Amino acid sequence: MFCPLYLIIYKRCCTIWCGMDFRFPCLSNKIAGRVQNLTLCKKTGWLLGIITIASNTESRYHYILFIFCHSSCFPDKNDKIFAKLFKRNEICMRKPAYFERNGCIYVAFNTTSLDAGLPPCETEPPETLLTDFMRDWLQIMASQIRHNTLDSYWYMFNRHIEPFFGVRQITVQSAALSDFQEFVDEKYQDGYSPTSIAKFHSIVHKCLRYAVSRGIIEHNPSDYVLLPKKVKYISRTFDQAQLNLFLKEAKSSPAEPAFILAATYGLRRSEAAGLRWQAIDFSAGTILINHTAISSNGKVTYSDRVKTNSSYRTLPLMQGMREYLLQLRQRQHEMQLRYGSDYHSSDYVCRRDNGKPLRPDYISQEFAKLCRKTALPHIRFHDLRHSAATLLLREGFSLKQIQEWLGHANITTTANTYAHVTYSDKLQMAAHLDHLFDM
Repeated sequence: MFCPLYLIIYKRCCTIWCGMDFRFPCLSNKIAGRVQNLTLCKKTGWLLGIITIASNTESRYHYILFIFCHSSCFPDKNDKIFAKLFKRNEICMRKPAYFERNGCIYVAFNTTSLDAGLPPCETEPPETLLTDFMRDWLQIMASQIRHNTLDSYWYMFNRHIEPFFGVRQITVQSAALSDFQEFVDEKYQDGYSPTSIAKFHSIVHKCLRYAVSRGIIEHNPSDYVLLPKKVKYISRTFDQAQLNLFLKEAKSSPAEPAFILAATYGLRRSEAAGLRWQAIDFSAGTILINHTAISSNGKVTYSDRVKTNSSYRTLPLMQGMREYLLQLRQRQHEMQLRYGSDYHSSDYVCRRDNGKPLRPDYISQEFAKLCRKTALPHIRFHDLRHSAATLLLREGFSLKQIQEWLGHANITTTANTYAHVTYSDKLQMAAHLDHLFDM
């Protein structure tokens, strides 16, 4: 028995599915192993592939495989180079079958001994299920995105994507626009919000975009899916008076440091929870945002990876914040002496009296409690960031300045999402316009 081995030649780049099991019947014995790598080099009129296989019987084998794009390129078995390599490796190639699909040239061939007399392989490479391909892609994405983002990708895949596409046995190669439109329409009928549906579709689209870059498919079949129209979320913010009331009442909360950092600097929850004392330079008067704490699946991950490259930023230390942080550090030192050996030593600014760092989800819970306690409008913790941006805008700072302060990747986010025009501003605008018109 033998297994066909496939090589894809696409835009002068050759790739092989490494990690697959193959059997190589040879003159002396039969060897079964796992493909580890494939190296290609040019010879006169043909390509020479040197494949490395890890075997169960010996540590490693090197075999010579010959790959051709046209039958006229196939060398005669009496060819000197061919004969020399064949003798050294005790293996040869039958004349390969080749065909074209989606812009790729597929070369399918069998390895066999001289006297086996097997015909050339006529089998086309197997198509890959979309769900299997997405699993592999998600493994690759582990090094590309933050931990909590990856967790959300896996959740959406397991909960929504795999149940739909897995049952239908849709492959990467056969997937059509209608498949993805049906998926979106079904989720909408099930009552999911346009925002959620857009997220489901987004990771499928990204995965297929990767398939295009690999030359597996020619174009992304999910490009032109019609998504439900999103309803823009209008966040609520605290005005200056409400922010000052909030800062006063925050001193009674265990999450006080996180509240003050978010309200005054507009820090993200992950940035406030991940701020360390080593990032605060009292001599230079700066705060460095370069570390985050993220909650995901009940666990907290601390990382030097922030949301975007623009999120790495240095902020000036306000005088009021300087005094507050010095007092906070002194209070934490006193708590360390009080708790003794039971104190949890860490460098995080936002922590409990016993030294344990504040969990991001705990910060949000305490924020909701404080809003109820003080009769302030119920807003999300992240809306403190919106409030800081709106306050900066009202004080006359430009959108570009606010973008740099908040660490946004582009100014559009600052303008469309975070900078809110309050109703009092609209009244002033209306009064000003009223004097311009003669009605």
